[in-house]
Amino acid sequence: MIIAIHQPNYLPYLGFFDKMTKSDIFVIYDNAQFEKGDFQHRNRIRIYHGWKWLTVPVDKKTKPINEIKIKNEVATWKGVKWVDAHFKDIKDNYKDVPYYSVYEEGIRRIYERRYDKLADLNMELINFLIKAFDINVEILFSSELGFTSKSTERLVEIVETLGGDVYLSGPKGRDYLDGSLFEKKGINVEFQDFKHPFYRQRYKGFIPNMAAIDALFNVGKMPGGEW
Repeated sequence: MIIAIHQPNYLPYLGFFDKMTKSDIFVIYDNAQFEKGDFQHRNRIRIYHGWKWLTVPVDKKTKPINEIKIKNEVATWKGVKWVDAHFKDIKDNYKDVPYYSVYEEGIRRIYERRYDKLADLNMELINFLIKAFDINVEILFSSELGFTSKSTERLVEIVETLGGDVYLSGPKGRDYLDGSLFEKKGINVEFQDFKHPFYRQRYKGFIPNMAAIDALFNVGKMPGGEW
């Protein structure tokens, strides 16, 4: 059984969902440490001269992701609430692509709600994309499993408890995983080999690794025929 584990990122890119489709159980690592420079509260969308960050304003404290609070009072320099600004940027840059109208109402409803915690917002968006991409996989949350160990040890405990014999890691796992801990438990470690599909974007030229809504709005639920 293949187990994959990943933090609940904001508007994840296609590689997040590719990892999900290659696993039997996908664990949302919601009690991992929040990292302000990562993709947990920001991601990129395609715009006319390249790409743009959409960043959720949060209290950047040393806490697990599922305890990080959104600073809902923050507005842009024009006085627009951050959440309205995000939706406006999405609509303005995707309203003329083939599939935006199919999914507009669903994503609009998400941005019309108020979320006090980052993880709740991120999971609404992740679930929206799971449904849109028609992905069928068992989803669990690490916070519900009760482990308090750190780093690789916690990953090993999660995989072992769920009966996994393969841990599917992201490619960066090569830099920090202690493979010997998996080996002692008879768990094989495989590294994701995600090749980003090419598809037609609204603006000239192709830029990979945008938020997955870029692929969804441009080409629908099966970007590049991958899923």
